Amino acid sequence: MYIPSFTFQANLNQGTSSESITEVWVYAKDQSLGVYDLPAKIPILDLETTDIRIFAGIKNNGISNTRIRYPFYAPFDTTLTISAFQVDTLIPHFSYYNQAVISEKGFEGGNFLVQTGTNNGNFSVTNQATQVFEGNRSGWGHIDAGLSHLYYKDDENLNYTSGDNVFLELNYSSNNIFSVGFITTTGGIASKNVALIINPTASGDGLSPVWKKIYIDFGYVLQQNPTAQFHELYIEAIPSNATTPVNIFLDNLKWVTW
Repeated sequence: MYIPSFTFQANLNQGTSSESITEVWVYAKDQSLGVYDLPAKIPILDLETTDIRIFAGIKNNGISNTRIRYPFYAPFDTTLTISAFQVDTLIPHFSYYNQAVISEKGFEGGNFLVQTGTNNGNFSVTNQATQVFEGNRSGWGHIDAGLSHLYYKDDENLNYTSGDNVFLELNYSSNNIFSVGFITTTGGIASKNVALIINPTASGDGLSPVWKKIYIDFGYVLQQNPTAQFHELYIEAIPSNATTPVNIFLDNLKWVTW
C-alpha cells in the first residue's frame, strides 16, 4: 500500500482547517502495521479482502517523542482486495469526529485577551497581510526592548473539569519562548498552572512570522486542580534578551474536547 499524502477538512462550525498531522498510524484487520511518515510504502501480507484503518498522528505538545493518534480526528476506513506484488495507492481523508466539541477564538472581531499581573507588554491585533495567518487579522503580542513581561489572559471561565480530555490547538509564531496555561481559582485563591513552554519559530525581531501549529494537552493541568471553580487561559513571555524586542503572533485558538 502506497500513501503519498493525505487531505484534511474541518466541517461547518468546526473552525479552521489548519492542521499539523505528522504521520499516519496504519491498521489492517485491526492489527497494527506501524507508524509512518509520508510518503510511505507499507507491506501487507494478507492476499484477500482486507479492512484498512488509518489514523492521523500528531506530536503531542509539539514534542517528537510524544507522538500520538490525535483523539479528535476520525480514522479513514477503506477495504482493499489485495493481490501479490500489487501496489494500491491511498490518499486518506481526515476530519474531526462529529462528537468533538469545538470552540474557536480568532481575532477577526478584535482582541479578546486582557492584561493581568505585572504585565508591561502589549497585546493587540494586526491586519498587516504579511503578519496574518488566516482571514484579515491575527493577535500580536509585543514587548519593547528593555521591558520585562508580557502577561495576558482570556477572562472567560472554561468549564472543564478533572478527567476531561481537552486540547488547545494553536497557530503561532514567536521570536522568544512563551508559555500557555490556566489561571485556576480554587476556593477564591488563584494560581498559575503552566501547560507548555513553547519554543521560538522566528529569528531577529520576529516581525516576519514563521507560523506553526501546535496541539497542547491541557488534561494534566485539569487533573492537578480537581476542585477548581475557574480556568482562564493565559499567555506569558519574558524576554531572553533585554535588547531584542519580543513579537508573538497568534491565531485560531481552538479548544477541542468531547
